[in-house]
Amino acid sequence: MSYLLYVSVSPQGDRSVSRNLANDFLDEYRTKNPDTKVVERDLAVKLVPHLDGETLGASYSPVENHTPSMAEKFKVRMDLINEFKGAKEILVSTPMWNWNVPSVFKAYIDQLIFPGVLGDGTPENSNSAKVTVIAAQGGSYAPGTPREGWDWLTGYLKQVFTQLGSKDVKIILSELNYAGWKPGMENLVGKKEASLAEAKKAIKSRV
Repeated sequence: MSYLLYVSVSPQGDRSVSRNLANDFLDEYRTKNPDTKVVERDLAVKLVPHLDGETLGASYSPVENHTPSMAEKFKVRMDLINEFKGAKEILVSTPMWNWNVPSVFKAYIDQLIFPGVLGDGTPENSNSAKVTVIAAQGGSYAPGTPREGWDWLTGYLKQVFTQLGSKDVKIILSELNYAGWKPGMENLVGKKEASLAEAKKAIKSRV
């Protein structure tokens, strides 16, 4: 059965801008694709382990040489890869932390990229699914802003999902989300609301 894989990252629950925008996407998606299952992987609820020596050793050695611990860790990796490779479409919601992805999301990406299995640029080791990333930023890193060039999230994720095989990667960004509660950003509330409205518009046209 075909499915959309939804990977959520933020630990903020209902307070998360990225999660709430993703819920808008999913509402639209389920209405337009009632026969497509949605598989959810919440990285804030079920943490993905970082790659360690045993996982790497298991990844590049014969199965018969695996210890029980290596076998267990390798199974986790392959389950993540197979789930990703089987998806018809992929949705990601994530905040930007310290100018890049949260570490739990980086752990997930590191598990997925496995040359010879997924992410080496060959058709058999790829997933060409349509990928939508909904990202939330506390500030703005757009051209002309004081921190222009500090955004290492959006370009990185586009590169990651392109390398994993997608030819259709869309980043939908909501920025300035600290405005209204962080001192010094009071005059940016209007721009925050405009950014959120633009993100919602982009979601409707994307689904």
